[in-house]
Amino acid sequence: MSISNLFNQKFTLILALILLAELFSIFGYLLPDFNNFAFLIIIFLALILSLINLEYGIWIIFAELFIGSKGYLFAFEQGEFLISIRIALWLIIMAVWLGKTISNGIKHKKLEIKFFKSCYFYYFIILFLFIAWGIINGILNHNSFNNIFFDFNGWLYFTLVFPAYSVFKKSATNYSRIQKNNSAVHAKSEIQSKRAKPWIPAFAGMTGAARLDSPINTILQIFTASIIWLSAKTLFLLFIFSHNITSITSELYRWTRVTGVGEITQMQGGFYRIFFQSHIFVLIGLFVFILLLTQIVNQKDKYDKKILTSYFLLLASFLSIILISFSRSFWVGLIIGLLFYYFTPHLSSSFVIDKNFSNKKYSNILKKGAGFIILLFYKTSWKKLLKLSGTLLICAIMSIGLIIAIVKFPYPNPTGGFSTAELLSERAGQISGEAGASSRWALLPELWDEIKQSPILGQGFGATVTYKSSDPRVLESSPTGEYTTYAFEWGWLDIWLKLGLLGLISYLALLAKIIIDGIFRNKAKDKIIYGLTIGLIVISAVSIFSPYMNHPLGIGYLILCAAIINAYGAEEIE
Repeated sequence: MSISNLFNQKFTLILALILLAELFSIFGYLLPDFNNFAFLIIIFLALILSLINLEYGIWIIFAELFIGSKGYLFAFEQGEFLISIRIALWLIIMAVWLGKTISNGIKHKKLEIKFFKSCYFYYFIILFLFIAWGIINGILNHNSFNNIFFDFNGWLYFTLVFPAYSVFKKSATNYSRIQKNNSAVHAKSEIQSKRAKPWIPAFAGMTGAARLDSPINTILQIFTASIIWLSAKTLFLLFIFSHNITSITSELYRWTRVTGVGEITQMQGGFYRIFFQSHIFVLIGLFVFILLLTQIVNQKDKYDKKILTSYFLLLASFLSIILISFSRSFWVGLIIGLLFYYFTPHLSSSFVIDKNFSNKKYSNILKKGAGFIILLFYKTSWKKLLKLSGTLLICAIMSIGLIIAIVKFPYPNPTGGFSTAELLSERAGQISGEAGASSRWALLPELWDEIKQSPILGQGFGATVTYKSSDPRVLESSPTGEYTTYAFEWGWLDIWLKLGLLGLISYLALLAKIIIDGIFRNKAKDKIIYGLTIGLIVISAVSIFSPYMNHPLGIGYLILCAAIINAYGAEEIE
């Protein structure tokens, strides 16, 4: 996929529609009646478009996932009844997929569900059984019904694997048919394309889906447009709040909180922390574009400086968002992602590891358990390594410069008097004392005590833990800070408590299978699939400290990775 296939008219339309949706959300917050109207219009359009082509519905639901954080950019409220746009879209997509599947089954006298042929089918089914056990176990343990329902409902997002596979596998099947008929012509055109335009970046390495007008091409455009919009939105909010534009700050703050988009917190020296749950996708996008940028920088042929500049700017803006979020979980994910990126030959062989070091040799080493440590003693292309590190360092400097430029822009009323280095280092080292960190660490021993009561089978959905929180919102209602909840910051421990050790292992086995296929069984050696796989590693690491893999954001991304990697990489069940 060339850069022109990414940033084309369709991309512009997608970005415009995202902006329009955000504007409607703001108007809906200011005018509650308009919110209900906009909600119904979106749902109606999603239904009609999904009936026309299920792909359109998949595009809409993933676009909402990428930008919506908690899923309440729009919500329909009537009396005590409240339903979020995310739940409504899920109901529509599942209903349309089920209706079309049954209809086609009756028509062809054969029920065909593409997911049943997935190489991940048995992994998902085993996990689904443990999820069902989590419900049953919650009831058997007499957990509150409301807690069970609200604890479990996010896991329903796993059912999107059925329509997602239906869309992506169909696209891959069509592509395979075209490939078989035109393999010779395709190979020749590839050689000519590289000779004619050697600067085309790594999107050109994408296999069929990205070269055809197919769902994965569109999903990549939606993903890119979403993270660019999230970056622009974050930088805009940072400017508004750091310049004390009081005429709109209060409404923007309330809108951000009411819709569950994120949090805005004042730090020292007039700096504001802007955190969205959806920033996790910006972090993932950072690695996708790092892979693309380094492929350009290290190729021998001449590359287009405009393309290189655009990638630098995108990377700088994405990294600035991760810094502005002041999320230590994201920073840990960033470090772990970089470690995998540097020291996995299948990811970095084109620009870090010497070509004499074969993937076969690495596989043999890995089997012996030596892994990354022995890898460091093998021949490394230090010139390329330094070039890569220099490239990333420039992006880091640009990102910090961008933050400083926005916060300290002289007009209209800048309040930023902070020290960037001091602010970042203080946040990184602040693992206690600060309310969020203190609450997280106070929860850990209490959560672990509950896990030890039933480590193998778990306590089921709706299981609660009581601990002393330092959160100011909790202290307002409980002066002692005592707080009982079924939702926890420690994501993987949350899963362990609810599903038991066996359920946790089944989830980790599914993740490991997808990651291994994405890195080691990526038949096309495609950089996009590599980038998405690193993203899955990153979001799994972040989930150690934050609840993502038991939330629609993490579950939806896992489904997307599984469907794409299975469709264009790993082999399926015969």
